[in-house]
Amino acid sequence: MDIFRKKDIIAAIHREGGFSKAAKVLRIAQPSLSVMVSGIESDIGARLFDRSTNPIRLTQIGEKYLECCESISIIEDDFMDYVNEINGLETGEIALGGNTLYISNIIPKILSEFSEKHPGVHVSLFDHDSPSLIEMLYSGEIDIAIDNLPEDNSKLDKHYLGTEYLLIAVPVDYSINDRLSDYSYTYFDITRGIHVDVSKPYLTNLSLFRNQPFILLQEGFDTRKRCDAIFDDYKLDVKSKYEFNQLSSAFGMAASGLGITVVSDTLIKYSPDWGSKMRYYAVRSPESIRDVFYYTRKHRMMSRALKEFIEISQLQQPLTLQRK
Repeated sequence: MDIFRKKDIIAAIHREGGFSKAAKVLRIAQPSLSVMVSGIESDIGARLFDRSTNPIRLTQIGEKYLECCESISIIEDDFMDYVNEINGLETGEIALGGNTLYISNIIPKILSEFSEKHPGVHVSLFDHDSPSLIEMLYSGEIDIAIDNLPEDNSKLDKHYLGTEYLLIAVPVDYSINDRLSDYSYTYFDITRGIHVDVSKPYLTNLSLFRNQPFILLQEGFDTRKRCDAIFDDYKLDVKSKYEFNQLSSAFGMAASGLGITVVSDTLIKYSPDWGSKMRYYAVRSPESIRDVFYYTRKHRMMSRALKEFIEISQLQQPLTLQRK
């Protein structure tokens, strides 16, 4: 009897908050998933989930189960990393997670160089939000995550990759740009990194943006929290015209002329069609700057493949560096 044979399934149900969502992510029919979990619970002799809540929650035994799963995953991964270390970089596997922006734009170039050098090492990619990435790191479902987690975590190591700058983005045909020309940046300025140089001043008066239509992320997302903090600092009352759960969606709508948004220089640089239709403004606020890291679990052996992947990433410098 191996009660931990399906530990990744239990972790996925917990992360997704229910059987239905987990079944879609795992690409398993929900009835089959329920049978698997019931089988594990039968072997254990106790429930892992409290099914009376929505979303469902782990029972006390379920919490201990996942805690043990995390320890087992670390041991398994450390052993395979040891084997790969002995065998060199001819074989191996890396499981990497990140949000849509990073997975779609930053990782492909890095992965291309890495795969060319080490074709025998397979890299799996997982597109998830920050809370899910943390859970997946803890459970061992992924080896590394690229993200800008807002707070430090004692269980994770950080490997600096670069810095993102949030800029106010205004469609080029908005008349407000004429009054702010001394502070504006073009798409080509952003791609050259001119916005991180102190040669041009920050925009310190946001009063002209009052009563302008804004397109923002929904509440709860890191970029939205930072936007709200910036607006509060500058005493700017903003009511969003549209709200989305993807920064790229907000940027695309703004680029079509429907409103002003706040966007990262990372997305701008990788979106030339939209980027060239906007003017950009930097504001002086700690909330407009966020560092991006690779995150790995503490106290575990890091494989040669993973070290090499991080090194290639850092040498490529895919993100902006700190403002000079």
